[in-house]
Amino acid sequence: MEITNFLTWFVCIGLIASVGIGTMIYAYRGQGTISVLFTQPISISLEAEAAVNFQQGCEAFQVGNYQQAIKKFTEVIQNNSNIAQAYHNRGLAFANLRQDDESVANLLQAAELYLQEGNQTAIAIVKKNLELLKARKDSKKTVT
Repeated sequence: MEITNFLTWFVCIGLIASVGIGTMIYAYRGQGTISVLFTQPISISLEAEAAVNFQQGCEAFQVGNYQQAIKKFTEVIQNNSNIAQAYHNRGLAFANLRQDDESVANLLQAAELYLQEGNQTAIAIVKKNLELLKARKDSKKTVT
């Protein structure tokens, strides 16, 4: 009986994850334009070296040094690939550099990790970020 309950929950969570990530992919298609969309990174509490790199990434992001921010968030990810906020912030930095394919990949990875954590609030934020990227892309199409 317990296996049946486990399988039922497992299938339900899988369906919810598929629909959520599918919706996010649908919200974005293509590349963006030249405007900075995101001015603030996502924050988190970490320990030791990861905390230093994460904080340095946030500081670089806030002053508009997105390349340095990407470098620092990448270092965090290399040390621990389960930190959703590092992927999220790296995705925002890529978006501000108009590297939208990399941005979307990072935002989707963040969403996947948030889903594993059960962090619905963060998933909603990622969805809004993807919608902003799509809106920027769509506005470029109407201008050209």
